[in-house]
Amino acid sequence: MLHDMTRRRFLGSAAAAGIAGTMTGFARSAAAGSGNLTAVEWGGDVVEAMKQIAADQNAATFNWVLHQGGAGAILPKIKAVWPNVDYDYVAGWEGSFNSMVKEDWLETINPADIPNLANIPEKIIIRDGKGNIKAVPRAVGGMYFGARTDTAPIAVKTIDDLLSPDLKGAICWPGPTQSMMLQIVALALHAGGSETNMEPGWKLMTELAKSGNIGRVAITDIDFTNSLTSGETSVGFFAEPGWAAVAKNFPVTRFTKDSNFKAFLYQSGFGVLKNRPNTKATLDFVNFAISPDMNSLYAKVAGEAPLNSKAVTPDNLKHLSFTSDEFSRFVYVPDYNVVLEQQDAWSKRWEQDIAPLL
Repeated sequence: MLHDMTRRRFLGSAAAAGIAGTMTGFARSAAAGSGNLTAVEWGGDVVEAMKQIAADQNAATFNWVLHQGGAGAILPKIKAVWPNVDYDYVAGWEGSFNSMVKEDWLETINPADIPNLANIPEKIIIRDGKGNIKAVPRAVGGMYFGARTDTAPIAVKTIDDLLSPDLKGAICWPGPTQSMMLQIVALALHAGGSETNMEPGWKLMTELAKSGNIGRVAITDIDFTNSLTSGETSVGFFAEPGWAAVAKNFPVTRFTKDSNFKAFLYQSGFGVLKNRPNTKATLDFVNFAISPDMNSLYAKVAGEAPLNSKAVTPDNLKHLSFTSDEFSRFVYVPDYNVVLEQQDAWSKRWEQDIAPLL
């Protein structure tokens, strides 16, 4: 499914924001060794998928800590207590993992400890400057525009349609802690800008905020899912698991292969933290989680396409499979160094200029 994807194409996309709540659930793990592992995951279907995987195990208990949003805001939490970190692994995307690599927080992964890595595309594995493996990919997803087909007041054909009076209150928009604010990069691209020229995007974002068409600002994945499934809103920009959760019960049109929109791809995976007492058990569980059967299960439940070449990609994730031509037409790869560097400034711009209008 990953036709001609280079390492650069996967560079990024992660880390938007907060980890606030903890959900303690106990599952059994087949990881060799014993211990109580603390794992940081996204909520909704993602943590449900990991719970089901962990339920096939029998050697370690799990405390599940939930991101409330993206993965980025956990970074200062780790930094504040380092080296006394509380997490055995943190689920993240390339943006958050790249930051962890710079801080030297992640264990170096020996392929001998994760034999199922042999079935993961080599070109997307995250490494440090010395070539050491620093995170274990598990799936690929996307962030993109879409609509709940049965309730959208109009057929959205272009980004300009988001300003239509017919969409009053019908849009669910990501908050500044979601999607690395790529939603505003998408507006900038449509208006002739880019991640290095965001003024066209902010201008369009201001118009959208003033229009009254944003009926919900989604701070968490659950906010987005609840808003669309309840019928409160019907159009939005969000990551794959959110759209997948809505699509379980309602018809959804995903604009991933539409030349009037751009999709942003990301990979998710595991970062194993240093200075923890149960590293062996953590590595064994990660290896189990990316095995063909478990990677297939993860894709089915979490709604992200599997990366193990022996896993099964569900039909409902074919929209994340791109040929080389489709990739060049429909997928945009920003300069993620710029995106990551601008997160604070963009968040302040949102709070100052956009939030008062909503």
